[in-house]
Amino acid sequence: MTSLPVDPFTWQRVELLQRIIDTLPDPIFVKNRAHRWLAVNEGYCKLIGHPREELIGKDDTGFWPAEQVAVFWEHDDLVVNTGEPDENQEVVTGGDRVERTMWTRKYPMRDDAGQVVGLCGIITDITNMKGKLVAAERLEAENRAQLGIIEAQRALLEKLAVPVVRIWQGVLLLPLVGALSQERAAQVTESVLAAISDASARFVIIDVTGVPLVDTMAAEALLRTVQAAALLGCESVLVGMGPAAAQTLVGLDVDLGRITTRGTLERGLEYALGRLSYRIVHSGIGSSSSSRAR
Repeated sequence: MTSLPVDPFTWQRVELLQRIIDTLPDPIFVKNRAHRWLAVNEGYCKLIGHPREELIGKDDTGFWPAEQVAVFWEHDDLVVNTGEPDENQEVVTGGDRVERTMWTRKYPMRDDAGQVVGLCGIITDITNMKGKLVAAERLEAENRAQLGIIEAQRALLEKLAVPVVRIWQGVLLLPLVGALSQERAAQVTESVLAAISDASARFVIIDVTGVPLVDTMAAEALLRTVQAAALLGCESVLVGMGPAAAQTLVGLDVDLGRITTRGTLERGLEYALGRLSYRIVHSGIGSSSSSRAR
């Protein structure tokens, strides 16, 4: 293009418009209703790989693959026939034979009478953006999968941290080891109630031998577990309680009359089996002894 006068008022309208659209990096084109190019900018020429002189007055045929031309014209016709703008994401192969993802916006162009005589299109290369979006979606999917694994592992650790074992028909054992935090106390109650419901248990033996300190919070949590189990028709038996834990329970302003306690796990099991009408028979074998329920 020849140089233009410095005074913008002397620019011819067509030259001015061409200079304006050439300054924009996004490919821009103008077509008539027959799909022929009326104007293109330098960005479009660069995309298609042909100079402006070879494009004006021609259509997409021969410059784009046939399957892509069909898509272009379908959206061209939609704009000129409805008079409404159209947006479409397209995968195109430019003059350099490189496949790109393009976001194309087409707008109807009208004459003075308001009739649609063609369209103006603007193309934005979103290949890199699309790649980043796909990578982000893949990373998000991987993160969701990883979070699922972590959640499954957490649930397994919770079960291992609060194991409820069926040691006899109708009898469950909850051996507690370690401090009873507020969160863990809630896990205890949840695990015990689920196990009672699954096994239709009548007794749950709560062994606190491995709990180093039964403070007020832990004691209240144990009492809530006992009360919740009672609502399911299951009696709780506390075993392995030391003197300090006993004093803590006595000091709480709660009714301890419904709580059954035994000194050891063996005595707790004997109590539960006895309530289930099993008869405990002790027999000496050499210097050792064993027990069995009949």
